[in-house]
Amino acid sequence: MNYAYVYAGLHIQSALPIPEWAAFECADSDGADVYIRLENGSRDWEMPAPDAPIVSTDEYCFSVPEVGAYRVTHGREIRIAPDHGTCWREVRLFLLGSAWGALCYQRELLALHVSAVRVDNGAIAFCAHPQKGKSTLAAYLTEAGHPLVSDDLTRIEIPAQGLPLIYPAARHLKLWWDALDALGWQSPSMVRDHYRFEKFYLPLDGNGQIQPLPLHAIYVLEWGELGITQRTGQAALHGLVSAATYRGTLLEPMGKMGWYYRQCLELIRRIPIWQFQRPRDLALMDQAVRYLQNHWMKNGDLYHIKSNYSQNPPPSGRGHPLHQSPRRDVGPR
Repeated sequence: MNYAYVYAGLHIQSALPIPEWAAFECADSDGADVYIRLENGSRDWEMPAPDAPIVSTDEYCFSVPEVGAYRVTHGREIRIAPDHGTCWREVRLFLLGSAWGALCYQRELLALHVSAVRVDNGAIAFCAHPQKGKSTLAAYLTEAGHPLVSDDLTRIEIPAQGLPLIYPAARHLKLWWDALDALGWQSPSMVRDHYRFEKFYLPLDGNGQIQPLPLHAIYVLEWGELGITQRTGQAALHGLVSAATYRGTLLEPMGKMGWYYRQCLELIRRIPIWQFQRPRDLALMDQAVRYLQNHWMKNGDLYHIKSNYSQNPPPSGRGHPLHQSPRRDVGPR
């Protein structure tokens, strides 16, 4: 049995169900852009060592101990050889991360590691180095009334003219326990991260946004005294590339380094890049959210934002029902 999805602007036919993409499921049809295949028996490709992936212009092959091996070719196919008895959730983790990111590079689709929320009829994105609170900020903005657009690897399309477009990703957040506790978010649908004991995957209610949205700005996150400053030129390019690049070590062996930098240069030409500093203290997050909303209002003409967020501060109550019923670990049927 095959499963069909329209995700990031691509029609995908998959041999395994992908519950993270449930909102993007579609009727099966011929002529998919991408095929995801399972190989439970013999295979005609080399199994790489975990510390020695195979990377070339049109091939990326890697293996993960106790999970399986993956081969991504020509931007068209992802083949998975799962280890016996492996957890399907872990198989999907690397499918939707490393394998999907490599496929986007092969197809020359700009995929950035960002979180994004909806603001009026568009989206605002955030990027950050690890441990800089990107997902936590997205969670607080979600609670303040801004629907989640993405919280991970996200496709950005740069059309011939006009604003870039951001494609919605799977509706889940990856949050550390201290952020969940501060928000009062507890749900049986939380799934503990396989590698980080205090981090959890949390699916959100509803189907959310499916069609791409205009992207109005990107904020590079830092810790510090509350403030927002615009980055331009080389500083904007460096901030974006250093904080938002996913699996940057793949670009050179794939021959995509020049293409990638040209895409990023065009992105910073189309939209502003801001640096947003805020305190690390979670008790001050509501203040940081209001500061950010006021910044959107101040630049409303640039962003085409009309809502007066300064009069609608984040709710003080926590723990409203955001989450779905418990997620099952689903494998092929």
